[in-house]
Amino acid sequence: MKRYFFVSLSILVLTLSAACHKDHEASSAEITFIEPSLNDTIANAAELHVEGTISADGEMHSYTLKISNAANDSVYFTKSSSQHAESYAFHEHWVNNLTDTTLVKVTVEVELNHEGAKTSKTVNVVCLP
Repeated sequence: MKRYFFVSLSILVLTLSAACHKDHEASSAEITFIEPSLNDTIANAAELHVEGTISADGEMHSYTLKISNAANDSVYFTKSSSQHAESYAFHEHWVNNLTDTTLVKVTVEVELNHEGAKTSKTVNVVCLP
């Protein structure tokens, strides 16, 4: 009888814990770029400085920062965090080593919850050869 009671109590605690966690999941987030600014020009061999913050109305699941070619989506740099948090700060550097003038997308995508809801923000910059 004691065993049945403890098993039932354990199931109840786990169920309540999961429900409470779900109530704190994010449903929206605000992504703010400090750098780069829209249409910044990055000289050859110069660093593209990517910095900003992400804040949400609850706990987010993860985020990914990606630097890619705007025309063909070739990925030059990616960084991910799977740490659950209500806010993130990102600060990364990538050296422009491109051989042609290229429109480059800097995208931050946030996975808001375990159901897969996402939001993103993109800033385009021009990289010179």
